[in-house]
Amino acid sequence: MRIEEQQGLDKGTAAGRGEARERREAPDQGTIRIGHFEFLNGYPLYYGLEKGAGWGCFQLVNGVPTTLNRLLLAGELDISPVSSIEYASHADELLLFPRISITADGAVDSIRLVCRRPIDEVATVALTGQSATSVVLLKILLKQKYGLEPEYSALEGGVEAALERHDAVLLIGDQALEAFYREPAVETAAGSPGGADGPGGSAGAAGCSYDLGTEWKQLTGLPMVFALWAVRRPFFEARADETREVEDRLIYSIDYCRGHWDEVVEAASRIYPFDRELLSSYFLKLRYDFSSQYQRGLADFYRRAVEIGEARAEPRLQFIGE
Repeated sequence: MRIEEQQGLDKGTAAGRGEARERREAPDQGTIRIGHFEFLNGYPLYYGLEKGAGWGCFQLVNGVPTTLNRLLLAGELDISPVSSIEYASHADELLLFPRISITADGAVDSIRLVCRRPIDEVATVALTGQSATSVVLLKILLKQKYGLEPEYSALEGGVEAALERHDAVLLIGDQALEAFYREPAVETAAGSPGGADGPGGSAGAAGCSYDLGTEWKQLTGLPMVFALWAVRRPFFEARADETREVEDRLIYSIDYCRGHWDEVVEAASRIYPFDRELLSSYFLKLRYDFSSQYQRGLADFYRRAVEIGEARAEPRLQFIGE
């Protein structure tokens, strides 16, 4: 089936950055509703779709991770990225794409704990409402790496205002990148645990900034899988071939971007408020595979989430076609 691709993917438009393009009306019978990360870390997943031939009728629905989780589980999306921790609670409703995840093997840059004091002195934390996995990851790190159980509350207002009321703020996505790179920050060598010179820490305008991908790698030696790609089971049962085609097209997009980084960076630089050097460095940190090593990292994350009471049980990963 060859139908025109969904319009509105022009990365030079405001809609390409995820502004007010969330259409959730009842789709045509052939429409595949696909979740679309509106953060920079999702850019290489979708950019290459424009470079291929039409592959079906699809509708991209923008949202932050927690929004896409909700829409997928409510049946308002057919296929979408889903937060790793959310899958743990809904594995019986979803099937995973075996070749795609959103992963970092060490530093990720866009998931950061911004502090006004060293991490081992943190007693209160304001949490972003945009990512469930990052919240659980932070709780694992603070409890199991630093022996902390701080008071958590929802992030309200801007970062600077939040840091007047809290010791630290958890940020993700473009907001984390903007907060971290607003003024020059100096990465420091590993030193004593905690503090601006501690593992994963950097000194900047806000005091200390900790990359949660780096913190996780230091704790476990494993990659951190932040999100998975999933399809609702009823949709796969009805349209298995088209589901596999969606995965193929996403793999094509990733491969295209890996072979055309200069083009991707140039396109992204026209949209996002970051220079080309930063964009290139950031994209190269991201991983989209789902190898056995990444699956081990995910299993360890689930094990630790159960240990701290943030998951009921470790889910069994179930993939399309099994």
